Amino acid sequence: MSELRLLCRRDSLQEGNDCAWAMLDDAGLLKASGQRLEGLPGARRCRLVLAADLVLTVRVQLPELPERRLVPLLPAAAEAATLLEADAIHAVILAREPNGEAILAVVEDAWLSRIMARLAALGLQPDDALPDYLLLPWSEGQWSIGRLGGNNLARFDRAQGCVLDDGDPPVMLSLSRAHGARPQEARVYEDDGLGAPDWQRWRDALQLPLIPAGRWDWRTVPWPSLPGLLQGKYSPGFNRLDWKRLLSPTVIGVTALLIIQMLGMLVDWVMLSNENIRIHAEMAALAGRALPAHATVVDPAWQVGERLQNLRAAAGTPPPDAFLSLLERLGQAWPVGTGARLEALRYEAGTLTVSLNEIDPEWLDRLRTAAQARNLSVSLRDEEDARLIVRTTGRGADNGQ
Repeated sequence: MSELRLLCRRDSLQEGNDCAWAMLDDAGLLKASGQRLEGLPGARRCRLVLAADLVLTVRVQLPELPERRLVPLLPAAAEAATLLEADAIHAVILAREPNGEAILAVVEDAWLSRIMARLAALGLQPDDALPDYLLLPWSEGQWSIGRLGGNNLARFDRAQGCVLDDGDPPVMLSLSRAHGARPQEARVYEDDGLGAPDWQRWRDALQLPLIPAGRWDWRTVPWPSLPGLLQGKYSPGFNRLDWKRLLSPTVIGVTALLIIQMLGMLVDWVMLSNENIRIHAEMAALAGRALPAHATVVDPAWQVGERLQNLRAAAGTPPPDAFLSLLERLGQAWPVGTGARLEALRYEAGTLTVSLNEIDPEWLDRLRTAAQARNLSVSLRDEEDARLIVRTTGRGADNGQ
């Protein structure tokens, strides 16, 4: 991922001043660098390296509360270590320790607000910001000392460091040693070597091994895994889409449920497809037995149905819906005004037998006349039996005509 780094000093982006920049390629190698921001190539990530004198890291005691509830308390907690009022401070938590202490990074809010506004006017939206001394390589049990732009920097642990005073050695280091700091060694990183202090004098005064570690370059050194200063109102999420927020546990849970649902639908579809294939194979096998030899099976259900209908027609068997058609036409012809009560119906081989409790001859004549108009014949089973025999009198009548 391409990355743009900006080295911001106290007077950066003021009238007549700019800031140094470096462009890294996807592998973290330096592609280009310069001093002016006009016409910068596009980058997928933008990071600010803040000069050491702009950012103070301090240890403070904080109550055991969730970090989101501590945020409003941080400026007041850092006020005692600065010369600024709490409402003029922007403070973030860089690290928390088991004993209740926290390391805060403190920067002047007005300065950071000005820088962010000027960068926004140039179309730049920084993702992260750290002081330059926290870019010094560091490992447990050691100090890191480096030079950048004529300033001596020190990193004491994962999240704490400072710009060193001009003492030889610096008073800050002497005081840290006097207050019990016991690193095993200090690794010394240099830039161009110009104006470097007398390292041997520092060794003797501090009684601390100073190990030369070569040069370091703020432009290409790996970015530390620390929270950074762009939080709260300076968070990238306030200005553009924040993918980290989209990957919150709630969104991840919803996404997981959607994926599970889609997988379930896919499995269900595969199972239904296999079942349809199996049923079609069984139907084709049945059709192969029901159809004439050497018949080509294309649509088993339709072909078997046609075959069954042809066989019924050849045998004189009425179609399956003949009973319903016969009963419907009889109901249309049924006269009103009789006291006869229907007791039973029986249908067999195209003949409908209707059993009544009694039959009135006049009513029966009216039924026969109305039934003839609907291609039905109505007769008595015998003169003393109250059962009617109903049949169709034409093929058209079988189709409801």
